[in-house]
Amino acid sequence: MEFRVLGSLQVVDDSADLTPSAAKVRAVLAMLVLRHNQIVSTRELIDELWGERPPATALPTLHTYVYKLRKMLGTGGPATVVTQPYGYLLATAPETIDVYRFERLVADGWSALERDDAAHATEALSNALGLWRGPALANLAAGELLSAQITRLEESRLRALQLRLDADLRLGRHRELISELKELIATHPLNEDFYAKLMTALYQAGRRGEALEVYQNLRQVLIGQLGLEPSPALCRLQRRLLSADPGLEQPDLDPAHPAAPAPAAPAAAVKPAQLPPDIGDFVGRGQVGDRIAAVLSGPAESGTAVRVVCVSGMPGVGETALAVHAAHRARASFPSGQFFAELGGSGVPADPGEVLAGFLRAAGVPAGDVPADRDERSKLFRTWCSDRQVLIVLDDAAGYAQIQPLLPGSAGCAVIVTSRFALHGFAGAHMVELEPLTEEEGLELLARIIGAARLESERAAAAHIVRLCGRLPLALRCAGSRLAAGQGLTLATFAGRLEDPRSRLSDLRVADLDVRTAFHATYERLGEPERSLFRLLGLLQTPDITMRQAGALLGCEPGHAERLLARLADCSLLSARTTPPGEVHYAIHELVRLYARECLERELDGRGEALPAPYDAWTTGGPAHRHEPAGAREEAGPPAGEAAGRPFSLTAPAECVNGGASHVLGP
Repeated sequence: MEFRVLGSLQVVDDSADLTPSAAKVRAVLAMLVLRHNQIVSTRELIDELWGERPPATALPTLHTYVYKLRKMLGTGGPATVVTQPYGYLLATAPETIDVYRFERLVADGWSALERDDAAHATEALSNALGLWRGPALANLAAGELLSAQITRLEESRLRALQLRLDADLRLGRHRELISELKELIATHPLNEDFYAKLMTALYQAGRRGEALEVYQNLRQVLIGQLGLEPSPALCRLQRRLLSADPGLEQPDLDPAHPAAPAPAAPAAAVKPAQLPPDIGDFVGRGQVGDRIAAVLSGPAESGTAVRVVCVSGMPGVGETALAVHAAHRARASFPSGQFFAELGGSGVPADPGEVLAGFLRAAGVPAGDVPADRDERSKLFRTWCSDRQVLIVLDDAAGYAQIQPLLPGSAGCAVIVTSRFALHGFAGAHMVELEPLTEEEGLELLARIIGAARLESERAAAAHIVRLCGRLPLALRCAGSRLAAGQGLTLATFAGRLEDPRSRLSDLRVADLDVRTAFHATYERLGEPERSLFRLLGLLQTPDITMRQAGALLGCEPGHAERLLARLADCSLLSARTTPPGEVHYAIHELVRLYARECLERELDGRGEALPAPYDAWTTGGPAHRHEPAGAREEAGPPAGEAAGRPFSLTAPAECVNGGASHVLGP
């Protein structure tokens, strides 16, 4: 059985044509063929068939189309449609699809050109182009998704044609190409590459005047239609024609006595250099930076394992800045290059397969040679890294499963990973837990943004701003940017504005820097039980959190509350430390607590509820306020519910629903 998309969609089994006659069934088949052995979601299929306004019967109708395809393909054959969660998959050998064979031949031709084997390149590329029977999927009324695929296929066809023309020119077939190139220019009147090849072919055929005339014709077309001059590359070619550059001369190659090919120049070694620029006003992190540098520059502890450093911390604490800074410090130890990837762990996690494809292209692997399968890409990347010294920075990782395919396998390489989430079970990795800056480091960062003289003139107010920002680098950068933008804004005035907890997070926002957004991205990754506890932590007035407090807030047993606290700490929304005799203490950063309070108020506002009186009193210092003067508690006796060793409770314990008090937290 063979599936053909390079032309009208066809399904051929031996000599029998099995192509569906119904247009929408053909569209479903085309989607499955182009994504063979990959899941095509039901949502994508419905969008392709009916666009933005599918009928109410779209899903059962789609099921009918799939049934027809299964009936057409039969059972136990070389291809079958498999039902998967939320979609379908066409299971078939890639060789049964013409586009797969086309891409393999193009990759072969491209590799031959790089080896300067023009004869083999021409043969492979001609065979690839011979698979085309007309415009891609010509018998489909394509929707948005298939239209994008058709565009991709036609661009691939055009690129293969350009490569074949390059190979033919290298073989001295310029006379045979002239008529073909003129026809291509008539079809693609704005394609400068075809004009350049025609100019070269005419010049090599001794028709210099016609070659220069082709340039003038293109210039008139571009100016008349687009108001543009020809590209710099084409202008350089025109100047070479005018000066009769000897480099453009190419003698005819007699098939009976082919000239010996000139030795190919050695290919320049590909050296990726993807690190983002270092931050000019980077401050602090001296001990941590030295520790990372020692790991990266030293040998692997096992002698064979790749060196991995994992940097984690709360949102806005500067994991990315430290990773990039450390990578720049260590780049001399990795002469084979450096890779960088943003993994989107705090938002939409990146697909490791796509990241690997980018790495391979940066390493010089032709796009056509990049495998379709993720595991094969991973193996090829490890092979490329095997005899090289490479540094890889993986920023904002979602978890170990996302990282693992991206790791090289040789001890000459090293990896820096940043994540807001605990990477448990990462064997052999050096873990770095990043804390906020010290007060002096915070003042230095602020001075670099607003100027040292301005800071020194209001040093006390500057120190107050650093404290109100919780020494968090992102918050300090927002504050510094606000002060730098508003020259009339004094540090004392801005510090006064930050003192209001209700508006502090709003004041720590400028352009695309936003403390609240950084916290929100992590909050969105939480499960509902963790969100419930996190919202209630906004009621606390001190950074320290005990299991008993969390249990009282939720109306649950302390053991269950501790598990939720541990999950929040794993997401870096809380910090955890262990003290003798092995007791875990949790703390919440002041800005995180303010964000938690906002989340709770939004939750209650959405339900039309007010903050319950006991909680509000505890927050504002009323009768239930927990911060009595020293000695007051001993005189007044233990709070209600704490006598006889019972844990205190702010309200009557509610029934535990997914770890939360239902009247406050909702379902």
